[in-house]
Amino acid sequence: MSTIAALILPLVGFVKVSLFVRLYGSAVNGLQLTIAQVITFLNICELAYSLAFRQLLYKPLAEGDNETVKSIYHGACRIFRMTGVICIIASVIVALIFPALSESPFSYWETVGTFLLLALPYGISYFLMGPNFVIMADQKEYKINIWIQSISICRMALMVIAILLEMPFIVILFIEGANILLANSLSRHIALKAYPWLKEAPADPNDTSFRKKAGYAMVQRLSELATTQTDNIVVSGFMGYVMSSVYGTYSYLTDNIGKITQTMVQSPMNSFGNLFNDQNADSYGVFTEFFNFATYVSTVVACTIAIVMPQFVPVWMGNPLYSASIPICFFFGLNIFYMTMRQPVIIARDANGLYVNAKNNAWLLAGVKITLSIILVQKLGLLGVVLATTIAYWVVDFLYNPRLVYNKVFSRPANSYYFMVLSRLGIALAVGLAGFWFWNDVMRVTTEAGRLSLILNIILIGILITLVTTAIYWAAYRSFRHLYTRLMGILKQKRSSRQ
Repeated sequence: MSTIAALILPLVGFVKVSLFVRLYGSAVNGLQLTIAQVITFLNICELAYSLAFRQLLYKPLAEGDNETVKSIYHGACRIFRMTGVICIIASVIVALIFPALSESPFSYWETVGTFLLLALPYGISYFLMGPNFVIMADQKEYKINIWIQSISICRMALMVIAILLEMPFIVILFIEGANILLANSLSRHIALKAYPWLKEAPADPNDTSFRKKAGYAMVQRLSELATTQTDNIVVSGFMGYVMSSVYGTYSYLTDNIGKITQTMVQSPMNSFGNLFNDQNADSYGVFTEFFNFATYVSTVVACTIAIVMPQFVPVWMGNPLYSASIPICFFFGLNIFYMTMRQPVIIARDANGLYVNAKNNAWLLAGVKITLSIILVQKLGLLGVVLATTIAYWVVDFLYNPRLVYNKVFSRPANSYYFMVLSRLGIALAVGLAGFWFWNDVMRVTTEAGRLSLILNIILIGILITLVTTAIYWAAYRSFRHLYTRLMGILKQKRSSRQ
């Protein structure tokens, strides 16, 4: 179900974005995208809490220590409720000053109301979460994911229907809010049904371990948001909501494709948590296989996106305003490559609780990203914003987190990791350059070719890039071949068990 949802949601979303802009206009789309990014900062605690909570629960859940789990859970829930109150109050305050950011397509109070309808469900969700994180840490996330993803698919379908029926914009806002509340309520119900003993009072009701971990995790989450969720805010402030819509459309395409690849790589995170608690496990051997899988996937996806994006976006949106330059597409592709490629290191870091050690690096990464965005957007426009992300990641993040993980987890010099990354990056650049030449000179794709013809050509170039990348990785890297053997063994075991 998760794989199906990962494919369906972006496809329906692409239809929804194009229809949304045509009905409500680019300015409204830019406004909504900017509000969404501001809300991610107001909602900063959710993913930070999830990371800290799960890292604390790996060991007691594996040992069946329900009492320790209850103590951590009840201590965390108090923090969740306090955070919910703070988030709701902050949402009201920010809503009142938000219209000053840029010229809005709505009146002052309509803009405030739009902000609140989008923000308040997130504040309320803090009173519902908690049991959800327990089921995720216990590697049984599939029990809630199937329902969350089903609700997300229904949400997207309802939006498309509302747009086709030309309903008022407020209907879209109510659908968004209902999605958040329904998903959290249903997840809570399923988790409490699976772990009914969470309702019992713990022997130690004053456990503070979560509070200590959550602060460090929040710093990491803030750094991530500053790097990935400030672009529309910066573009809106300096270039207006229409250009925010343009940039947001680029980001929607690249982010959704990037999320699919990152989800594929991130899915073993909880298993990694258990792996590093097993002294007999070959954690570095698994890491290198994991790394090769990540760079392989990132090469295929990043190259394909960077090559086809200049022709695809204007056809998709039906508006030449959304045309993307080749440099912008190149740096978006480079960012997808990095964000996917780095996941094995980040997962190894977080599974071992080392996000605590990366606090100063997180602040530096956030500061560099925001500062460069503000400077470069005024000089280079939209290209400056995406370039700021590239510089921040490849300079600050790249030089810190791998060293931390290699020193603390693997007890190895990080130079070997940097060599692995640069060699894979060289392969990606070579494949991308060859694919770019083939796409433009041999396939000769034009925007006048029609949507169906363009989609078929995109599929073809994607297949060719996959085949070439697979051949290179198969010939060059033993750990990649070993990963294939491991996956085939797992499939054979599943077939045998079914028979």
